[in-house]
Amino acid sequence: MELPHPRISLAIFLVVENAIREAWDILRRQPCGDLDLLSAAEDPITEKLCEVLCDQVYSRGRVPGFDRQIFGKPTRESKVKNYNGKHLDKMPDLLLDLVDRPPVAIPHQDWLFIECKPVDSDHPAGSCYCDKGLIRFVNGGYAWAMQEAMMVGYTREGYTISPKLNDALHERSGTIRTLRFPSQCAKSRATRFSECVSITEHERAFPYVETGKQAPLITIRHLWLRRD
Repeated sequence: MELPHPRISLAIFLVVENAIREAWDILRRQPCGDLDLLSAAEDPITEKLCEVLCDQVYSRGRVPGFDRQIFGKPTRESKVKNYNGKHLDKMPDLLLDLVDRPPVAIPHQDWLFIECKPVDSDHPAGSCYCDKGLIRFVNGGYAWAMQEAMMVGYTREGYTISPKLNDALHERSGTIRTLRFPSQCAKSRATRFSECVSITEHERAFPYVETGKQAPLITIRHLWLRRD
């Protein structure tokens, strides 16, 4: 049994990130009922983001490559179990099924996992984004069979990956072991309402139950989207 599963290609991540940016741009430009991006809580924003990502971006082919040939439909808060099966109701914010993956050891754990968190004065990068989001990839809650995952931040003016995320990770050396602090992806580009994607790498603090071997590093791609 081969764990972890094979890597997800950079090309796949770039397509997904462009699709999320496109969905975010739609949310910013078009009225969405009672949703106000500036005041809404995390769950209503993520629910609407997933809806737009599926119904307007994925289904209508608005982003090249983000289609049925490569991806299944985006889903929100689908239940998965943690690395040792003691927690059966883990619910990552977004899951993307990758259609053309090679055979893997645990198919029901083979997804692109995406966790979303607000980042602002009420939701600091440390106590919210890291301690309630990023740590789930480190402690085996999410994406434990994978080698990469994504975090999406809903930010306000003045809250950027550098220095907010960088500082938060330095302050958490005891709980989130970071081997690569945020560095910009050379293939990513910032837009008016999104930062260039940054990459971090972290040690994971659990062994695989299936093999007894320590889980390897996990790479996280961070996409921060401006709410204001």
